[in-house]
Amino acid sequence: MRLPLFMRRTTTFVCLLGLTASLAACGGDEISVTPQRIALSASPNGIAVRSTDGAVFITDDQTNSVLTSPDGHGFAHYAAVPGVAGQSNSLSQLSFADTGALMIERFGFGTASAVFSITGVDTLAALTGPDPTRRRLGLISIGSNRLLSTWFVKPGSNPAAGGLSLITYDPNAHTAVERDLLTGLGKPVGVAVSGDAVYVSDQANNDIVKASLSALLAASQAVTASAFAQIDAPDLMAVDAGGKLYTKCNTTGLCRIAPDGTISVLANDFQDARGVAVDAPRNRLYAIDRAASTGGTSYVRILPLN
Repeated sequence: MRLPLFMRRTTTFVCLLGLTASLAACGGDEISVTPQRIALSASPNGIAVRSTDGAVFITDDQTNSVLTSPDGHGFAHYAAVPGVAGQSNSLSQLSFADTGALMIERFGFGTASAVFSITGVDTLAALTGPDPTRRRLGLISIGSNRLLSTWFVKPGSNPAAGGLSLITYDPNAHTAVERDLLTGLGKPVGVAVSGDAVYVSDQANNDIVKASLSALLAASQAVTASAFAQIDAPDLMAVDAGGKLYTKCNTTGLCRIAPDGTISVLANDFQDARGVAVDAPRNRLYAIDRAASTGGTSYVRILPLN
C-alpha cells in the first residue's frame, strides 16, 4: 500500500493524538494535556486569535460572517461580509493588522474576490484595487498596511495556477495596490511568516514552499520558490514563535512541521482540518475541524501547548 507523502518524508518518530489522549510522554514541546473540542453552529474555515486578550474570531460560511468568542467557547456575531448573488459563501484566513483591524478575504470563485478591513462590529470596508478574478484563501498582515495574499486562477477546465502577492493599502481611503511576489504555484492556500521566512502551502502539488520575505519584497519581479516540505493536502497554516508550522495533512490529520522540515502528526481524527491559529501568550493552538458533510457538526479544537 502506498504511504502518504508526509509519512515517507518524516525522519523522526510520530506521536498520534486522539481526542482523549495526553501527549506528555512524547516529550519536548508536544501538546501535554487533553485537548478541548467546542461544537459550533457554523460552517467555519478561517480562525484568528487577538493576542492582547485571547479573543477568538472565526469565519462562518453559513452566514457569510465573522463570529467571535472571548475564549473559544460560545461564538456570537461580529461582522457580516457582503455576499455575491448566485455564489456560495466562502471566506478566507483571518489576520490582524498592526492597527488592530481584522483583515479577511472573500474567495469570489473567479469573478468577485475581495479584501475587507473590519474595524469594529459590522464596520467593514472593501479595498479597491486587488484583482477580483483571483480566488483568494490565504492572508496575513506583515505590518505597515501590507498584506500577503495567496491566490489562484482556474479558467475553464485548465489546471489551477497561482501565486503570492503583496497588497499595500491605505486604511483610510481603502485603496490598494497589488504586486506579485511568487508565481508558478498550483493552488496556494495558506501563508505564514516566521522571521524572514515566508511559507505557502500549495494544495495542488502537495507541498509547502519557502522563500525569503526580504528578498521577495526587494525583487523587481515575481520569482519561484523551492519546496520546503512535502505533505498531503495542506491547507491554511499558522506558525509559532519557534518557527514550527501547523496545517492539515492527509485526509484526517493535523500536522506540525519543524524548521528543518520534519513532520509530526498531532492528530489523525479530524473531519476536515481548516484554519489554525497560535495563541502564544496563552500557549494554545486553535484548529478548525469542519464537518465533512452538510448537517454534520463542526468544531473549534483547542490544543494546549507546552
